[in-house]
Amino acid sequence: MPAAPAPPNNPADLAERAMDPKNLSDVERAIQQLSPDEAQHFLKLLERGIKRRKIQMVGYMLALIVLLLGQLGAIVYYGAADEGTFVGWVFFLPFLAVGLVFWLFGRWARRLE
Repeated sequence: MPAAPAPPNNPADLAERAMDPKNLSDVERAIQQLSPDEAQHFLKLLERGIKRRKIQMVGYMLALIVLLLGQLGAIVYYGAADEGTFVGWVFFLPFLAVGLVFWLFGRWARRLE
């Protein structure tokens, strides 16, 4: 069985690996080897990563709500339309709105990097 790779001492790599609970012991050992300045930089990177993930999670939840309400609105509009008129396009609008939410929250989260 190959030996486990040594934990990286680069704060950016540590911050990314710290998000995974499987690497907790490796990350703890690597943090102890950091200088105070590197540890402070690591903390800033870790906080930024957590904030980015929170923004993405809010975006996912908002997209889910937009999709559900949009589909409900599309069904209501479809049911209220006059017979014989084509209003099938209305079912694509919620997906466009969800795409817009994903795009906006993705841009917001990427600006933190």
